Amino acid sequence: MKQHFLAFAGLILASGSFYACKSAEDTVKEAENEVFAIHDQVMPKIDDIMKLRKQLNQRITSLDSLKASGSTAATLRTDEEREQAYRLRTNLAVADSLMMDWMGRYNGDTLAKLSSDDALRYLNGQKDQITDVKTKVNTSIEQARQFLGKK
Repeated sequence: MKQHFLAFAGLILASGSFYACKSAEDTVKEAENEVFAIHDQVMPKIDDIMKLRKQLNQRITSLDSLKASGSTAATLRTDEEREQAYRLRTNLAVADSLMMDWMGRYNGDTLAKLSSDDALRYLNGQKDQITDVKTKVNTSIEQARQFLGKK
């Protein structure tokens, strides 16, 4: 048991000294790579957002036609469904806008001009922001797909 503990402790110390040998530049680059890994997961989903918005627009048009020819009971249900479609379409537009805003505000060119600590603080903030964008994009897509009956 004592040998296992010593081996584990040695491994921890060795890995700690490995991380201590990383340069501040490497640490900043790793943090930037983490931010862009999240960005790269989200960016292809912008096409999905555009397609879903188009489908929701078509559904809204269809509901408008149905309402024009329907009864009072059908009109109430149609109005509720139409409101939901509008809300989902708005959520998709907001998610798309958040992604475009984040890309427009990201300023990776200045990282080299910042101290390592400041660069890491900036990248941590950017990671939080792009993670929030990812959550909103994924949620809006999932909700729209469910509404439209797609998986």
